[in-house]
Amino acid sequence: MRCIQRTARRRKSDRRTSLAIKNVINERNTLNFVSKIGVVLYVVFVAVSVVLWRVFHNLDILTGTLLGGGLSLINFELLKAVGRKIFEDPKRLKLQYFVFVWLKLMALIAICFAVVYYQAVNVPAFFASLGIIVAAIIGATIYAVSHGFGDLIDDEMQKSEEKFIGWDDVDNKLKKVYKPGAKKTVFD
Repeated sequence: MRCIQRTARRRKSDRRTSLAIKNVINERNTLNFVSKIGVVLYVVFVAVSVVLWRVFHNLDILTGTLLGGGLSLINFELLKAVGRKIFEDPKRLKLQYFVFVWLKLMALIAICFAVVYYQAVNVPAFFASLGIIVAAIIGATIYAVSHGFGDLIDDEMQKSEEKFIGWDDVDNKLKKVYKPGAKKTVFD
């Protein structure tokens, strides 16, 4: 009987721990939160554009919203994936990911130019829905500030920095001695 009670208590504490880990503010949870807000805003934009399409019988508004919001969400997901790959091992410089980001940006600019030049879709609807992720980031920031996550982050960072690494350890890694004739990096 005691064994069953201990197991039940352990499961409860495991659930609490997993919930606490799930609600911790870190880059992955924040990016997922922004993605969720972006999807919700995209659905709202599409619903409004469907209503406008039914009222005005203009399919351009719906296609502009679908294209702009879809590009926005895809762009953000690609940036998340590339960011994870780049920062998995910060010691190694992964040039192909930086090149991919620049190529993706150029493709996005080309698509925006084509939309404006050919006016195949409603341009204001396209650009309004293209800004969905910006609105999602602003919404996530307002939510975080209103719920006091900034104070939580500062407290947790201070505790972890004081507990695991001292400030001297951090400063020593960042100090670099200039050596003339040393091998130059990409950033020099």
